[in-house]
Amino acid sequence: MPPPPLAGLRGGAAQAAPAPPPPQPFAQAASQAPPGSTRAMILQAGAALRLRDEQLRARVQYYNAELKTNAELDAITDQVVAELRALASAQAGTRPQGEVEIELIQNLRELLEKLFSKKRSGFLTRKLEEVQRRITQLFFNSELYARLAEDGRELPAATWPEQALYFALKQHEIDILAELESMPVSEPAVRDRAIEKLQSFQRQLCNEFLSKTTPELERLLAIYREVLTHFFLEVFPKNLGEFCWEVVRESRVAHDHDLGYKITAEKFHGFRAVFDRKFLEHLVLNVQEPITRRASQSTEQFRDATLLFVQDPRIHTEICGAINDALYDYLHGEGYLDLPPDWRRLLMR
Repeated sequence: MPPPPLAGLRGGAAQAAPAPPPPQPFAQAASQAPPGSTRAMILQAGAALRLRDEQLRARVQYYNAELKTNAELDAITDQVVAELRALASAQAGTRPQGEVEIELIQNLRELLEKLFSKKRSGFLTRKLEEVQRRITQLFFNSELYARLAEDGRELPAATWPEQALYFALKQHEIDILAELESMPVSEPAVRDRAIEKLQSFQRQLCNEFLSKTTPELERLLAIYREVLTHFFLEVFPKNLGEFCWEVVRESRVAHDHDLGYKITAEKFHGFRAVFDRKFLEHLVLNVQEPITRRASQSTEQFRDATLLFVQDPRIHTEICGAINDALYDYLHGEGYLDLPPDWRRLLMR
């Protein structure tokens, strides 16, 4: 059963529109490739992977900074780990690498086939609801900031008067605030109140024009929901043999490793890097074209800004984050994948 639409979307524009910094413009190389071409999709997958790696580096560093450890306990732990590694090294090579590799591939494939089975649609339903929330946030941020990026582009025609006024205010916001700061006032509270009124008016304009985009966003989310459901239940399972073979072989997790049922923590980062890359390649090559085609050929026409948004590689980055983080947690729970402490802490959050 396909996942349900995003609950409570209509009328929730104000709550769903956070205010991070403006997004960076797309990579120039991707923009030069013909839209829909294999090269363009490979470039898009590469851009999404780079964004994914940047997000992970920031998140893991953040969680590492929170860790508080006991020096004596750390010393004992390090000693135990060193002894276990020495024991593993002494036993390494007792099994042929090819044999271990085949076993790792088979076990990974069986676990993923079980998870993406139609009998276990609850996992996919929950994850696609999370994907929709992430796309919603990207969409509203794109509406707010994409045209204001400092990349030399001209602002396209605004669709609504509230949108035009909001963009005009945002473009001159720094100058207006500077004028208010330098303007003589009878008391500081007057200036503070003026700034509050400006910000309140901006939020009002923002909410008014974002609410106008909600019906279009709901139609776009329906396209993503249907295409992604088909991909994860019909397309991806058929390619799992090739996918698992590529991941295990290219990540070299079977090198100096005798366990065919488990990937140990020190090999996780190499495994994760290849898993994410191969996942994004399969994802982009199989979903980008049908999503773009369905949006372009929709009976209810999408705005040019929305069709441009569909090409944003950050969408695939968010899909990868929502799905793959859950996959690593699942593989860890099944005993197939040991996770480093920083990743266990990250996934628990």
